[in-house]
Amino acid sequence: MLRNIKILWLLNQTALNNFYMDTRHFNTLVTPQTKVNSELKSDIGLKHWQVEEGHNVVYQNDDFHTLSLYLQGGENNIRLDQPSKKGSAGQFCFMAQSQDSTWQIKQRTEFAHIYFSKTLVNHFAASTHQMDTRFIELTDKVFLKDDDLHQLFLKYFSAKRLNTANGELFAEQVSYKLLDKIVSEFNGFNVKSREVVGGLSPQHRRQVFAHIMDSLGHKITIAELAKEVNLSPHHFAKMFKLSFGESPASFVSWLRIEEAKKQLKTKLPLSQISAQLGFTHQSHMTQSFKHMVGVTPARYRTFFKD
Repeated sequence: MLRNIKILWLLNQTALNNFYMDTRHFNTLVTPQTKVNSELKSDIGLKHWQVEEGHNVVYQNDDFHTLSLYLQGGENNIRLDQPSKKGSAGQFCFMAQSQDSTWQIKQRTEFAHIYFSKTLVNHFAASTHQMDTRFIELTDKVFLKDDDLHQLFLKYFSAKRLNTANGELFAEQVSYKLLDKIVSEFNGFNVKSREVVGGLSPQHRRQVFAHIMDSLGHKITIAELAKEVNLSPHHFAKMFKLSFGESPASFVSWLRIEEAKKQLKTKLPLSQISAQLGFTHQSHMTQSFKHMVGVTPARYRTFFKD
């Protein structure tokens, strides 16, 4: 009888490496750990694993979506609730957040996981595709072959292993392409079978997002955003939260910090960056940045110096 290994991923957005796992039959292989991701709060993480044959693996992850690639071995591995699909090297699995699964390991398997937080997926979908976050319902995928996804995954994996600032920059660029694939191709939400009440229309979401991006350099109020779509401030705030999954203030703060990250990779002075992004003082940007990213803007900038 196959023995069970229970993997309890107690991961969260601020501590990707804090988890419990029964490691009796698992080996952690080379896990990329750059000076960047060892200090920063992160909504994305990477682990490299190996598991021996003859075990059942129970996978549980309540905080992250997981993209898994079989690097070597894994021939004829199965997920017990979908036994007709067989594993092999080069195949992908996607395990959506909060979806448990049990896997039968029939051959020694080396694999890598990339973890994406729900917050990261929602932010990407809302900012890049102007999607209503209620329309995101990622679904499990078992043993897929996808050449484009395979190349992106290996590029991300290799970039993280470089342990350099340039590698980290390249990995960040690739992560956006991975997110685009996930949001575009793994979303199982069926709008026809689900009644969704309230929220902003697609046109209004696009208008509001464009207005925010054009206005990051000055104070943005709920009243001006509401006026953009002819709603009262009170009603707009409720509809915005339904569609974007968070308040206007939180979403604008996140966009400002994301834009600050980009500008910190240039030679612009911190004072100029903070002014261009609508922070009242440089100290305000520093405080907000450290709260969301885990380090100060000045420290973040040092990670990307040649």
